[in-house]
Formats: sequence, structure tokens, C-alpha cells
Amino acid sequence: MASRALSHRPTTRQLQCFLAVAEELSFRRAAERLHMSQPPLSRQISGLEDLLRVRLFERDTHGVRLTPPGEAFEADARAVLESLDASVVRLRRMAPMASTNVRLGLTSVIDFSLVPGLGDALTSARLPECTSLEEAYSKDLLERLRTGALDLALVGEVADPGDVIASRVLALDPLMIALPADHPATAHERVSFAALADSRLFWFPRHDNPTFHDHCERVFADHGYAPPRRPEPQEHMSLLARVAAGEGVAFLPSSMRAASRLGVAYRPFAVGLEKRLSIELKLLWRADEARTEVLQLVEQLLDAAAPHRSSTGLSRR
Repeated sequence: MASRALSHRPTTRQLQCFLAVAEELSFRRAAERLHMSQPPLSRQISGLEDLLRVRLFERDTHGVRLTPPGEAFEADARAVLESLDASVVRLRRMAPMASTNVRLGLTSVIDFSLVPGLGDALTSARLPECTSLEEAYSKDLLERLRTGALDLALVGEVADPGDVIASRVLALDPLMIALPADHPATAHERVSFAALADSRLFWFPRHDNPTFHDHCERVFADHGYAPPRRPEPQEHMSLLARVAAGEGVAFLPSSMRAASRLGVAYRPFAVGLEKRLSIELKLLWRADEARTEVLQLVEQLLDAAAPHRSSTGLSRR
């Protein structure tokens, strides 16, 4: 009975995300403050609202504001986190060496719940109790790993991390196309660049992930694909809303397929394109890492992804 009751309570991560948005009244600023991108932040807020069965924020062209229930919940959420922080401080003073924290970074552009094997391995029930999670763009996670702010990280395409960082490819996450539901290309089971005609492409800025951006641009050039571009909205649900409105198409990781929206259709790329437009999901850790708890988590994640790696020819990489 106790475990069932706990499943209906907000997580501390949901409360942290709620308070950040409540204080900033901006999903963009809140995401920056939490070192994450807007799609996972929006998912945390949506999950919290679904759990509580109440709308906490109103969003329109004028900005973000708390609803009356959101205003009432803000003080309670802050009190819960402050009480928890105080309890943690007291325990650490009593037994400062009782546990060792392992800091794991996750790229914020992939929905790990849909990556075979890894989704289950990254649940709180499977991770060691001493593990803390942080979401951010891959390039930021790599930098934090280099500086010692993280112990290991699951990232998408990044530049060669060098000899000081150990690396293993765990999975491939192919890009797919998000199309307006009435787009002619939805008639195809798999879509080529030619089927997209002159549709505008919502595209991410190079500084978000220079390595993957440049890789995609090379694929575009090889196939003579030069679509008109529009800046990609930072908030995932805003991107899907604009696709649904017929303003353009977007390329998304296939793991984001669960984020459905009325008026948007997803299609995979033609086989040859799909192979080239796949995100390599890598596990990174410092090559000189000696802490047992970190190395054990490395092995745990490698084992969790092993069936997927074998089925996609990654077993020796």
C-alpha cells in the first residue's frame, strides 16, 4: 500500500521544475537555470499537472503566469523542498561518509524511456541510491565531465572527447520527420528529401550541438537538399504546434515519438537516409576513473544496452 501511495506523489524533480518556472515565469529561463533544455522541462510540468489533475500555469502570447491553484501550490512545494534539504544537511553532518554520490548526466534531447534497455536501467528503482541525475545538451555534459562536475554522461553526437574520456556507443536513435498531417509526404511509408519538396525546415542552431549539426549538413549537401529554414522553437510542444499549423517540418529523434500532437504525423526516413541520420547515443566516463561505484554503474548501463547494441551491430564499438 505504501508503494502505491508513493506513486501518486510528485517527485522532487517535478517540484524543482515547477518552482523554477514559477519563479522565472519563463520556460526558457527556467530551463537555463536547471541546466536542461525546454522539452524535458515541459514534460516534467505536464506530468506534474496530470498527476495533480490541475493546471498550474497559463501560457499565451503574453507569457507564462501561475493559475490560482499554481499560486497556492507554490508555497507548499517550496516548503517540501526546503524541509527535505534541511533533513539532508542534518544527515550529512551526522554521517558525512555514509554514501558517495555518483553524478550522471543525460542528454536532454532524447527520451530514454523509449531506448531499449536503457529506459528501465535509468529508473530510480534500478539506479543506485547514491546516483544523482542532471539533464543538459550533450556538449555541456561533456564539458562538465571533463571538469569533474559529472562522473559519467549519456550523450548524443559530440566531438571526439580525446584520450582522457572513455567512450562506448550504446544505441542508435534515428531521426524521423514530423509533418503536418495533411502534408503529401504522409502518403509514403518512408520519406525521402525529394518528397519534402520546398517545405520549410525548423532547424536547430549550430551552437546547440556543432558536431551533429555539421554531420547533418553534410548529408543534406550530399543529397542536394537545401530547404528554406526557420529557427527551431526551443520548447518542444511549441515546435509541434507550429508543425501542426503547417508552418514547416521538423526532424526529431525517433525516441520522441511518444510526444504526439493532433495535426502532426511522424514518418521514418528512407532506409539509406535513416542510416546516415541517426544519433549515436554514447556513454562517457573519465578514462582514469577509479571509483568502484562509478565503474559499477558504467557496467550496469553497458549490460542494459547490450541486447540493443548486438541487434544493431554495435557490440564491438
